[in-house]
Amino acid sequence: MEKYRTKITPFDVESETNFGRFYNNYFDRFVRYAYYYVNDLPTAEDMTHDALLYYWENKRRLPADTDVLGYILLSVKNKCLNYLKHLQIEIEYGKNYTELYDWEIATRIQTLEDASYSAIFSKDITRIVMKALDELPEQTREIFVLNRLRNKSRKEIAESLGVSQQKVDYHIHKANDCLSRKLKDYIPLLLLFLN
Repeated sequence: MEKYRTKITPFDVESETNFGRFYNNYFDRFVRYAYYYVNDLPTAEDMTHDALLYYWENKRRLPADTDVLGYILLSVKNKCLNYLKHLQIEIEYGKNYTELYDWEIATRIQTLEDASYSAIFSKDITRIVMKALDELPEQTREIFVLNRLRNKSRKEIAESLGVSQQKVDYHIHKANDCLSRKLKDYIPLLLLFLN
């Protein structure tokens, strides 16, 4: 019976047969070590397998007196650390996302329940609309005001201004485009306003 050694060198696991025995003898031990920290058996097994495989693929680069068990243990330890740090980041992100989502839902509920907020919101929209209208060319502004704010039909506007209905349509479309850009954050209420 082979005496248990505390230090195994790359020379001891040089052949595939020796590595196969080494793998079978130590795999479960490294898995238990990793599992203690990551608390997930498939993850612990994957980490251990990757660490053992990494050792085997890179053994020729290691000094001849390398402690193989220590090397693989350090590799498994680093994999556990990286896994836990990544998990911590995911949890923190999830927590922040949940807090943000909770805040957004609470704000939406408050907005829908708070009548004074809707009045402020309406004033904001009115202010933005009036400023946008001031920036429009005079004829476009006049046609838009007659159509949308004074409820004049396209035909009535065309007759009163002595222009074609197509020209009225053009100016209404131009004003709507301008307002849509200015009120992009208020689109749901803009749709109510323009209809």
